Amino acid sequence: MLNALIPIELNLASNIALRYACQKAGLLRMGLQPIHVEEPDGKAHSSQSGWIRRTWETGLQEAGREEVQRILNSEKLDCVVIPQAVIAVGDRNEAILDELRRGSYDLFIEGVVTNFNLGEFRKLLRSKLYKRMSCPVLMVKNLIMSPRVLLLLDEETDVAALVEQFCHLVGDPEADFDLCVYEMEEEPGDKAEQILRSARELLEARGRVPADARVLRGAPEAAAEEMRDYGLLVSTVDRKSSRKSPLTEVLGRVPCPLLLCW
Repeated sequence: MLNALIPIELNLASNIALRYACQKAGLLRMGLQPIHVEEPDGKAHSSQSGWIRRTWETGLQEAGREEVQRILNSEKLDCVVIPQAVIAVGDRNEAILDELRRGSYDLFIEGVVTNFNLGEFRKLLRSKLYKRMSCPVLMVKNLIMSPRVLLLLDEETDVAALVEQFCHLVGDPEADFDLCVYEMEEEPGDKAEQILRSARELLEARGRVPADARVLRGAPEAAAEEMRDYGLLVSTVDRKSSRKSPLTEVLGRVPCPLLLCW
């Protein structure tokens, strides 16, 4: 079973991510470890030290624990949720990175309410949290109930690495999925077809046969529209590169949840 870390917070994005994660818990065969981070408010008590600081932090942790329990109790969750939430006080991103390192997680899940702002999407991919996390991230943009899964590649994709991660993360070997290679150029070329054949052979060698396999060509806007009915899109992003890529633009435009591997 995959071990997934998920922030539990009192906002819409967190609520959507929690419900979606439970919906996909069977497909991904995962259990959820909740984490809640109370961030200091910058007032005088947060800069104290010694017992004053410890007493203040203990109060914050207890308040956070009660908030997480209220949220979890208000949901009818049909999935494995670890009852003991991780409660931390401090910077949210630092606390999550510390827990990801400490817990050897397979996946990080968070809600990202979509606004189709590509600048905001790229900024998130370049954030310290995303650039430093060692595991893949499941970005839940919407609560889409569709069971359809798409494995999406482009000419920059490390096909063998992505296929390996896909087979590890999508634990159900009988899961239906489609395979697609995206290419912005509308003129047919050999490279996209070669990538498609290579990916298909690697998947079939692992007993994973896509229901549909195709090359999708065209502008990112049109490609994103073609993919809007999928319930999960699995792909990869090069976090080290600041170069804009057509695939990243597609990922920023699609409304469906993204499982991004690094």
